Amino acid sequence: MVMKFQIVLQKPHAMRLVAFIIPLLFQIIFSRTLYSANSDFQELFDKAESEGNIERLIDAIEELKKNPISLNDAKAEELRQLPWLNASDINAILLYRREKGRFLSIEELEPIIGREKTASVAPFVIIKKVSPSRKPSKGERSGGTFYSRYFRETTERAGILSGAYGGEGYKLYNRLQLSLPYVNASIVQEKDIGEADFFDHTSLGINVHDAGILKNAVFGNYTLNVAQGLLIGHGRYFSKGADPAGSVRLPSKLLHPFTSSSEYGFFQGGAATLKLDPLEVTQFYSVNHVDAIINSSGLLSSFNEAGYHRTALEVSRKDNVTETVAGANLRYHFQTGNFRGHTGGTLLYYSYSEPLAALDPDNAGNLRSSATLYSVETDVALGNISLFGEAALSEQPADASWMAGVEYELLSGVNSVVAFRRYGEHYYSPFAGAFAERGGGASNEKGYYFGMNAELSKRFTLGASYDLFTFPSLSGDSDYPFPSTGHDVRGFVTWKALRPVTLNLQLQQKYKEEARLQTPAGGSAIWTALPVETRRVRLDCDIKLSPRLKLRSRGEVKRVVNRFLAGDETFDGWLVYQQLHLETGRLAIKGRLTLFNTEDYDAAIYAAEDDLPLTSSLGVYDGRGKSFYLIALLQVMKQMKLGARFEKSWYSDRTVYSSGNDLRATSAPGSIHLGCMLTF
Repeated sequence: MVMKFQIVLQKPHAMRLVAFIIPLLFQIIFSRTLYSANSDFQELFDKAESEGNIERLIDAIEELKKNPISLNDAKAEELRQLPWLNASDINAILLYRREKGRFLSIEELEPIIGREKTASVAPFVIIKKVSPSRKPSKGERSGGTFYSRYFRETTERAGILSGAYGGEGYKLYNRLQLSLPYVNASIVQEKDIGEADFFDHTSLGINVHDAGILKNAVFGNYTLNVAQGLLIGHGRYFSKGADPAGSVRLPSKLLHPFTSSSEYGFFQGGAATLKLDPLEVTQFYSVNHVDAIINSSGLLSSFNEAGYHRTALEVSRKDNVTETVAGANLRYHFQTGNFRGHTGGTLLYYSYSEPLAALDPDNAGNLRSSATLYSVETDVALGNISLFGEAALSEQPADASWMAGVEYELLSGVNSVVAFRRYGEHYYSPFAGAFAERGGGASNEKGYYFGMNAELSKRFTLGASYDLFTFPSLSGDSDYPFPSTGHDVRGFVTWKALRPVTLNLQLQQKYKEEARLQTPAGGSAIWTALPVETRRVRLDCDIKLSPRLKLRSRGEVKRVVNRFLAGDETFDGWLVYQQLHLETGRLAIKGRLTLFNTEDYDAAIYAAEDDLPLTSSLGVYDGRGKSFYLIALLQVMKQMKLGARFEKSWYSDRTVYSSGNDLRATSAPGSIHLGCMLTF
């Protein structure tokens, strides 16, 4: 999808700017530290649990690297952007500041949150020793990066060979970022496999921050994350249950420049946050062009979030609907002794150039293309107790959703969270990113969640979560409009058996129903609720043989039981892999060999896979076979890093891979990924 930036810079100008600046990068190379390898974030990627979440997490980490958090000035919600910190860590940092004054060095964090967490957050926090109005701090010096990636598969897809896809069989990504004191700018170009337009997706954003009362402003493409995501939640990256006590809240920054290659899930226009202590006001406006599916009745029935424009049909849906959004968020911050927090509200108006089917859930023939939504929010803390919540109201359809939770440090190192959610059956926001079992739309769901993390010692940590959920209407339509209840139970154990050896155990038991057309013995086909039970066990063993050599071994088993009226259907799956990470001077190598066997796609096993810097992927292991990938990163000079990734799978249960236009006539598909990063 082409993002036509209309407010600040038209697309042709943006491309000429890229053409002008890129050659300069090869002449203007200055000293700066390169982005660290993705291996540092393996644990976080495992928690993300989906490829879209991983991409949002990478974007959030990159934003923190460019604009680190001021350790002595940050409020609780700003510290929560650091995904390594839990509620008790944040409370301890704020208590230290209140009782002992300002931090003088990062090392002072170690007795408060521990050595490992201090090492994790150190690149993303700063200690301002002078006023930024007089002199730029360490995180605000000038510089920039240019990053380019080229991806190609070893066997062409059927759509390329037949001409069904209009473009060639490679994927290309380029990103230029510039940083000046209080200003960041980025330009992104991306083309997927099979797309004919070299500039199929372009994105430009200019971010101004910490300039007097202007806390943050973005002109171009940006994301918003309001309260708990019931109204707007573009940046949720931890799935439900991934972090027992930390995955409930929406941790992302309120206003964030959008630098991803994703072609959906952002606004395009302008937004600004003004800091008028104790008030903060954020206003936003967006005019965006999105891909949508228009049904036979002329209604916008769904959005095409994949962003592919390869076939004639996909190209015909490219930017075929105009989306207009406007609104404002107001927050009031307060602190009296140990009682601190904020409360506020948001007004949101949106409209589309075509009538939206979701605004007429009863099919009454009310053609509407716009709606107004409202929400109120609060996030307060008293000592070790933290309360958070959001309630949202949609005028059309007339319904409401809300969620609320409590975080509490039961004992030192023992953190817990209890959350309740009631999402209206007809509540609708196109931009929601709520905490939920089924999607993030904050509709048609009720639930009770409990999670706990307990650091019993420096070597032993326990975690557990339990989610009881109900769907007022299982299928959301006339097929099976009856309620359904399920649950999701997870357990986590981390044991540092020896200094170089860490074991991580994860357990999951889940019961959930799906609407399915079944035929009972001797009867006719009827829509019923199909119970689906899932059990999963994963064990990781991390061994740090030396500062330069690390090993990870994983074993995972999964069983899925579909309880049909005609009898149970059981599918099993297992996966084992061995991973090696070696750093030798300027060269870093990471490789992984995976063996897997799953009896059906329902039993497919997912595992986060390392890739080149600033990207990662989620491996879906379905079928029987083995897979291997090897990554090499070479620090050619201080200002240049080269990367390469080779991946190949061998399947013993098929002769071709995938289907349709994506079919590859081989049982051993592979790919090559090359990248180059320059800093200046």
